[in-house]
Amino acid sequence: MKTNGQIPAIINYVTEHPGCYLSDIIRATKVPKCSATAALSNLTKAQTLRREGMERRFRYYAIPPEERPVIEKKKRPACYSRDEVNTLTNLFNQRLAEVRSGR
Repeated sequence: MKTNGQIPAIINYVTEHPGCYLSDIIRATKVPKCSATAALSNLTKAQTLRREGMERRFRYYAIPPEERPVIEKKKRPACYSRDEVNTLTNLFNQRLAEVRSGR
């Protein structure tokens, strides 16, 4: 989805008109329905907007920046050297040897 200023326009409209519906947003911002729907779902997942209501009749509200939760970036696991033996593999091999010798 190309933004082309659509997301800021949607956020501004919802901020100025809390409790608005999707149809109001489409009419006022001239954003195509599919783009507006995608943008609104992404903004609610990012917790920039809050939506309330039943199934297809949602009202949208802007969440103030100070009330938004702080989301930390996901940490990537450290890359292990492929030259070293993995400690879990070593442990597994030891336990397997113990089980097989006990037959």
